[in-house]
Amino acid sequence: MTLAEQLYIMMQSAAKAMQPADFVAGTVTAADPLEITCDNTMQVLKAPVLILTEPVIEKKIPVLTHKHYISTLTHTHTCPTGATSPGLTGQYLGEDSLVSEGASTTLQQEDIVCYENGKALPIEDGYIILNRKLEEGDRVVMVRVNDGQRFIVLSREFKSEEGGE
Repeated sequence: MTLAEQLYIMMQSAAKAMQPADFVAGTVTAADPLEITCDNTMQVLKAPVLILTEPVIEKKIPVLTHKHYISTLTHTHTCPTGATSPGLTGQYLGEDSLVSEGASTTLQQEDIVCYENGKALPIEDGYIILNRKLEEGDRVVMVRVNDGQRFIVLSREFKSEEGGE
């Protein structure tokens, strides 16, 4: 190997070391187990090489229905012969209230709305879905690390309403 060839190899190694990571776009091709396809030249990326960040992991808030009981209703009647016994005693059920767990005030269902990318997030099975898990067809942005041995999934890719990205 000539000196020029050795210098060329050293320059390539130095250039590679200065770029330890790069961005990659991909499409989720399977949700469970997770698989992401980047392009036709790469193999499908499977769960063991994918590192998920918080924005792509399912996150939900419970929305609970609870009941209020009113137990302070009592009254008496008076008549010329004296007071009668209390007219109301015990507990009385009020209307259902829909509130987020830990909320200090009663909220109506229409008040509980969270938005993502300008659209209201769904309420499913008693939960507001803040971050849904990755689903087939989702476009994602990733960072390639460890010489392409691992991929950090940063976020879903959103398209604007005008059709651009």
